[in-house]
Amino acid sequence: MDIEKMRKWLEITNEYRESNFWSSVLKQKHPDEFFREAVCNPKFDIYQNENYYFIIFEIPGVNQEDLSINLITNTHLKINGRIKPVLPFEMEMKRERIYGDFERVIELPEPTYVHLMQTQIYNGLLHISYPRKSVLNNSQ
Repeated sequence: MDIEKMRKWLEITNEYRESNFWSSVLKQKHPDEFFREAVCNPKFDIYQNENYYFIIFEIPGVNQEDLSINLITNTHLKINGRIKPVLPFEMEMKRERIYGDFERVIELPEPTYVHLMQTQIYNGLLHISYPRKSVLNNSQ
């Protein structure tokens, strides 16, 4: 976006506001931050077979010690962690990858319990699996 167009837009919007709306917004966040990429929100897929659900999260660059997986209810899973850069920011010439903290809460297809969940990190993917309800009911 052209900076002059943005400045004009701010002037126009301020004419229609009695309060100093934009000053309060800009106190909270520097203008450059509005144009940075969105916060990391790991993408995921859910699969199933006759016995299990499989949830695969993309978490490239996340080490196991920088990752937390919590079952916040028996139907809601939360993962959060931190993606650290491989090299120092001072060496950066161009950046497309996103670094920093992330958090994602997803709804599970069926309820489960922590002791039934299996997790593994492999090639930048977090693999989570747990048995389907029908399998648990048949084994009792």
